[in-house]
Amino acid sequence: MTAAPHWRRNQYVMVATVFVVYTGFAFVLPFLPLYVHELGVQDEDSAALWAGVLIGVAPLLAGLLAPFWGRLGDRYGQKPMAMRALSAYVVLLALSAIVTRVWHLLVLRVGVGLFGGIGPLGLAMATSLAPREETGRAVGLVQAAQILSAAVGPLVGGLLADMIGIRQTFLVTAGVCAAALALMAAWYEEAPRPPSTDDAGRSPFREVLRVRHVPALLAVLFIVNFIGRSFTPILPLQLLGLGIERGRVASSTGVMISAYSIAAALSATLLGRASRRYAPRLLLAMTLVAGAALVLPMALATSYRQFLWLAVLLGLFAGGSLTLCYTLGGLLVPPERRATAFGFFAGAALFGGSISPSVAGLLAHWDLRTIYYVDGLLYVGLALALLAGRWRPR
Repeated sequence: MTAAPHWRRNQYVMVATVFVVYTGFAFVLPFLPLYVHELGVQDEDSAALWAGVLIGVAPLLAGLLAPFWGRLGDRYGQKPMAMRALSAYVVLLALSAIVTRVWHLLVLRVGVGLFGGIGPLGLAMATSLAPREETGRAVGLVQAAQILSAAVGPLVGGLLADMIGIRQTFLVTAGVCAAALALMAAWYEEAPRPPSTDDAGRSPFREVLRVRHVPALLAVLFIVNFIGRSFTPILPLQLLGLGIERGRVASSTGVMISAYSIAAALSATLLGRASRRYAPRLLLAMTLVAGAALVLPMALATSYRQFLWLAVLLGLFAGGSLTLCYTLGGLLVPPERRATAFGFFAGAALFGGSISPSVAGLLAHWDLRTIYYVDGLLYVGLALALLAGRWRPR
């Protein structure tokens, strides 16, 4: 068998795995406030606080530990580490269906965060065995799968929660992760690792951070995902201001998020492919300029239709920015440190995304539109910095 089917099959396996796992998590995360009520927390403010902690603790821990998981993947093999993470998901999600106290659920969510290495490992594994010029395509497909899960998961999860209950939906999610585990075990081919070397006196983390442009790229990833996650907490309030009836705000918000997610997934796929022919740095700068041109008018939209179209265009033109950042990172670092590097990259993005909603909420006390002006300035500043710099992936 030639090498090409192996690397392509690896890409498709990881795209399917990422889509299935993230869709499964999206089955339950939006409905944790309801589950908190079911677990005995009746006060609305306390339920909202518990739900926020439960949703935020896993990505926070995953961001902190992403470089560690990447390092283990580089040292012991990426497939074994990913299978351990998936196995942990299956157990923790199944246990989530039988908890009787809210703090039980918190302990399990902490466990999900501790084993949250599938994100950076998925990116590294999708590019494994692939020719260098296919890095952007692989990253784009994985990012598209992750983005689409945010559009599909909540819809299917809501239907499941209404039909079979939230506890049983956790069991369905555990089954979905078990299917991903079986798929990876059967079809993913681990890339041969280079002969082990003596790492005494050398830190793989330090080696990655010393690669030229990597620290700057971490800052870019932080800011790009900060922008991408900044709209969600204020959308319902902004739609009310645009004249949407209170009874239709939830559905209108869902339509907008789904439309943006589908456009962003298409952008990630197309820009990943385009990076084979054009410099990823220039493509990234173009998406940032487009983002600035589109996010500023969103602050001035006077109708839901205008706002929806601007959101779709933002997804199409700037939704692939994160993909291009990961593509640049994959080209900058040597293959034997790729999983460790993707751990740092994923961690920076997770931190940006976890801080962003809180900042947007604080700025909303002055004016709901303030976050759009801040995002526009960030977009412009990043674009100028990229165009002024001399990024030359090895």
